Amino acid sequence: MSGGAARGLAHAGVYRYLLEKGLEVAAVAGSSAGAVVGAFAAAGYSPEEMVSLALSVKPLSVFRPQIPPKRSLFKNEPVLEFFRRHLPERFEELEVPFFVSATDLLSGEAVVLSEGPLPEAVMASAALPPFFEPVELGGRLLNDGGFSNDLPVEPLLKRDCFRVCVDVTPLEPTDAPGNWAEITLRTFLIAVRAHKAAKYPLCDLLIVPELKGLGFLNYKRVKEYVEVGYRAAEKAFGQLLSNS
Repeated sequence: MSGGAARGLAHAGVYRYLLEKGLEVAAVAGSSAGAVVGAFAAAGYSPEEMVSLALSVKPLSVFRPQIPPKRSLFKNEPVLEFFRRHLPERFEELEVPFFVSATDLLSGEAVVLSEGPLPEAVMASAALPPFFEPVELGGRLLNDGGFSNDLPVEPLLKRDCFRVCVDVTPLEPTDAPGNWAEITLRTFLIAVRAHKAAKYPLCDLLIVPELKGLGFLNYKRVKEYVEVGYRAAEKAFGQLLSNS
């Protein structure tokens, strides 16, 4: 599951489709927003529970400005505390194997986390500068997984499973970004497009929800993101079956 800020909610729609069709989830891998949704899926949350939780969140309760800004615009702690309240403490407590993509800020290396403290790992994977500061974990300084591996399919290559990859942030034509946050996110997408596209051939099925018109920060439109993800999964599996 790729990153994508609020667009990551579309992952919950894909997950809902998989469950409705009785498909067993053998393992989950995600980056940034994909790591957030993936963690809740691996912890046993249903898509409906994810939607309910997302709708209950008041943005100002988790996105608290850091004044004056030091290493980030927002404080990590409120988001991290949210993860600690709702997720198990460690990977080892999850119902299915889970892999989190992060980036080592000092070495520039891609890092895959699959054991140890879970909320901290998810926070690290979603710590996109300048919004959030890097997370110290396991002797490394980690930030957003999208910089080094936004579609972390590699942990699943050695597993006996059908690999469904979901990219909620393809680089598509767009109108001029309206503010600094949109410019930052657009620049990020341009930077990661090549290494992410190189992962597509590793997927047994690639799902790319059509999210144009649904931006990266529209957290009030939870159900719309989820519905688009569901429809994209329905379409992709329909095409797969018709071609088989």
